[in-house]
Amino acid sequence: MSKQPRDDANAPIPVLALRPHSGQQIAVSATPARSAAVAPSVRVVTLYSTIDTFIEIGDSDVEANVTDSHFLPAQLPYDISLGAETRSADNPRYVSCISASGEGTLYLSERD
Repeated sequence: MSKQPRDDANAPIPVLALRPHSGQQIAVSATPARSAAVAPSVRVVTLYSTIDTFIEIGDSDVEANVTDSHFLPAQLPYDISLGAETRSADNPRYVSCISASGEGTLYLSERD
């Protein structure tokens, strides 16, 4: 039986802890930017941006492909799956971002 919290329909609510010392702040502007590597065992990150932002999840070259990517509205925390599989240390995942308007900060929290 699941020990997870339950919603009003008594269905389990999956909850992942924040991974210690793994928060990142990425400056968002009209120039693409990329996060530091996400830990290989992490499969979910929480993103929060102070401005409207386009984001992309991928390998080390993800920064080049962010201009026509997924929209993350300002001030909306959003959990993103990095995929079902864990990664090796020599093949990590990254989050890339570019501004949809102005300059701000993208906050990234790794979840375990």
